[in-house]
Amino acid sequence: MQEVLFNYEGKRFVVVGASSGIGRQIALELVRAGATVLCLARRTELIEQIDVKDCCGKIIPAFSDVTKCSSGEWDEILKKFVGDYGKINGAVYTAGVAGLTSIRAWDEELSQRIMNTSYWGMLRFLQSATKKRFSEDGSSFVVFSSVAAYANYLGLLVYSSTKSAVQTAVKNIAKEISARRNRINSISPGWLTDTEMTDGKSDQFSNREILASKICLGEGTVDKISGMTLFLLSNRADWITGTDVIVDGGMLLRGGVFE
Repeated sequence: MQEVLFNYEGKRFVVVGASSGIGRQIALELVRAGATVLCLARRTELIEQIDVKDCCGKIIPAFSDVTKCSSGEWDEILKKFVGDYGKINGAVYTAGVAGLTSIRAWDEELSQRIMNTSYWGMLRFLQSATKKRFSEDGSSFVVFSSVAAYANYLGLLVYSSTKSAVQTAVKNIAKEISARRNRINSISPGWLTDTEMTDGKSDQFSNREILASKICLGEGTVDKISGMTLFLLSNRADWITGTDVIVDGGMLLRGGVFE
């Protein structure tokens, strides 16, 4: 039983990357808390499969490819949603790609995809989502970084650098949007065992016992992250902006899972 419950009746949010993993869990919990959620992803059929009792049409699926969607295209997506349901009260950007690439084993295509998905796609989305015509004053935005931004892991040069760039962007954007009391924060999750991004990356990561032994509080799952996200979206966090919140079960305390 959850000890902390959220009430988002009458609120409207956007979740980018809602077809699986963290994004799917966040969208699900927002709807259960009463919100209407625009769920964006390339695989909209997976969003349509989300089973929520008494959903009452509060999950609104729409297609988006964050690597290709321009600011103008984001405007059109949000314009339709806002026209149908009203201005948004916040948004969550979870889209991301993981992969190994280093300076000696360089993969140009993968490197570009990582950066385009986690960073440039995020910026283009926020250019639209933070506009006054689409978002209410006092809106909250949450984007995703990673504990990889804090530690030096072999093979994660581009991934770690991209997640560090996300945190820097958050600090700058927080200043820009504060005039309307809008805020933005990032979350840095530890290694989770129930997402597509981490599934099957190596024998080590697919073995939950080995993974859990490297994290102080054991195995990490998406519901460990969604609670912090809903908190940051809420009015109880309306004095928090421009910061990164680490939710890793103590993974960094033990040097992470890459040793």
